[in-house]
Amino acid sequence: MTTGLILLISVFFTFFFGVTVCAFFARKKVTVMQGMIFAMSMAMGMGLFAGTLLGIVFQGHLLLSTAVGMGAGALAGALIGSSFSFLALLEGMLSGVMAGMMGAMLGEMIEPADWDKALMLMFTFALLICFLLAYEILPLLKEQFKWMRYYQNPFLLGFLFFLLCLFLYTQTPFIQKVILPDHFH
Repeated sequence: MTTGLILLISVFFTFFFGVTVCAFFARKKVTVMQGMIFAMSMAMGMGLFAGTLLGIVFQGHLLLSTAVGMGAGALAGALIGSSFSFLALLEGMLSGVMAGMMGAMLGEMIEPADWDKALMLMFTFALLICFLLAYEILPLLKEQFKWMRYYQNPFLLGFLFFLLCLFLYTQTPFIQKVILPDHFH
């Protein structure tokens, strides 16, 4: 693991847990349908990112990367969905399972030259989901801090997202390609 990959994962988990905590505190003001959409979208982002990463890291072990990716997506959906209702929990878990499976298959099929591009694409997609859900959830919180008002400006939010992704893109390569010597049999 490179420092860029560790930074990528830590930024994503920071935003994921921030959105999860905000969703928990705003659960009383959210309808069941909104809760289902929140759980489904966060589970989809987590499952795709985790599945793709694990498919790349455990290249050649599709069952392992699929099982762990599905588990990560289901856990993310259950974590957020449990704040709202049983239907939201179920929808989040099932979306996470599907996304983890698709991400693992995608990670397995990607050529080593494109590993960093695929990780950044999935990370950008998952981080965009976190930003959009935070944009939707933060106005519903009881206590509004001053910094939250800045976060509700879509232009400032878009600029912050662009700067964060640009900074993280400069941290490549995320996966060190291992070149094995040819074996003579």
